[in-house]
Amino acid sequence: MFRRILLNIKLRSNVTLRSWSYQFESIVAQRSRRIQQLLTFYHRVYGSNGLQRLLRSYHKQFEPPIRGIMLSAVGAVGLNITAVVEAAGFNWEKERLSLRNFDLCRRDIEFIDHLANNQLCPLCKEKNMKYCYCSVGNRKCRSPDDEQESIRNCRRPFDLPTDVAPKGCKLIEAADENLWEPYFSRDQFLIWRREERTSMYSYKVYARFDDISAEDLLRVQTDLEYRRIWDESAIKLELIEEDPRPNSNSHLIYWEMQWPRLFYNRDYVYCRRYVTDEKRNVMMVCSRGTKHPKYPMYSNKVRVNDYWSLMVIKPYETFGEPGVHYILTYYDDPGLPIPQNIKSWVTQKQMPEFLQKMYLATKQYSFKRVLEMQHIFTLSNFQLQNHDYMANESRTSWLKRLLRTREPGSSK
Repeated sequence: MFRRILLNIKLRSNVTLRSWSYQFESIVAQRSRRIQQLLTFYHRVYGSNGLQRLLRSYHKQFEPPIRGIMLSAVGAVGLNITAVVEAAGFNWEKERLSLRNFDLCRRDIEFIDHLANNQLCPLCKEKNMKYCYCSVGNRKCRSPDDEQESIRNCRRPFDLPTDVAPKGCKLIEAADENLWEPYFSRDQFLIWRREERTSMYSYKVYARFDDISAEDLLRVQTDLEYRRIWDESAIKLELIEEDPRPNSNSHLIYWEMQWPRLFYNRDYVYCRRYVTDEKRNVMMVCSRGTKHPKYPMYSNKVRVNDYWSLMVIKPYETFGEPGVHYILTYYDDPGLPIPQNIKSWVTQKQMPEFLQKMYLATKQYSFKRVLEMQHIFTLSNFQLQNHDYMANESRTSWLKRLLRTREPGSSK
């Protein structure tokens, strides 16, 4: 009986194994297809960063032995990659922002120079805008080589001096052929927007301030230590590296920005460069997102990789006198799909509040600088008066000694 059972199993083992393998393949195919559908769904809802955080949360639920095996399998390759990246470091020659990025500011300067003759387009009239940027920013130019008109043909180089500062090579990738449209107006703040990608916009903000100078406004923008004081949304703001090439005014910065509740904070690693063009009487600041091996992506934050901004600061008269025009053009991809009403709230509420804080911080900075200059002047005046007093005292003592030598009975 036992031999008959063993013989039966031996004869039917191939059929049994074939049946098991078929069931196993069916289950694996079904689970794989289900996992693929879930990953596609979560990627559409939460984006790549959210999907990575979700996978990390599931990864932490594995048992220690399994997790240890996975870490040891992935860790060997990861350590080698990290070692190579850290050995390479940050390559300034490849990541330094190009001076050609400031060519994108030409339309902003033209807009400021012609504010006295600014006329509203129909869309700006409908939005009750005080000024119109569309007529300047959307104007097309004809190429000298062909008959085609394009907005990009109007981008003529600024010819900034490159004999001292390096040119750089990293360029901002902006959809400059798309059209600007009026978006929002409040008090002295005007905002236009332009679609960079599907439902993703860049914004251009204009403001003017009569009682702060361009020099102080630029210092407030570039002083990271002071920015941490007046900007409450800057959780972390620190200098990673400074460009080793002199006179390039380039810096690598890490910035963590506080977001409303129910959202992860956003953080940035970006390269910043600024120039002062005395010929055109304008200051310009350019920023662009980049990467650094010492600042990887964190699980409790959303890294904004696709980010750039352009800032134009043009005084009424001179850099040191009160009165300045300010234009900020920026774009960032927050990393996760955000409803349009939240984007509108951030732009229409947070941006004017930020500009108001920046304006007050600049006024305080200007007042503090005046006090310091007054203190230095008072101290210098006191030292000068004290020096004159000591000189007079020395002269008086010398005269007294001279008179004593000429008195009758003096031995000298």
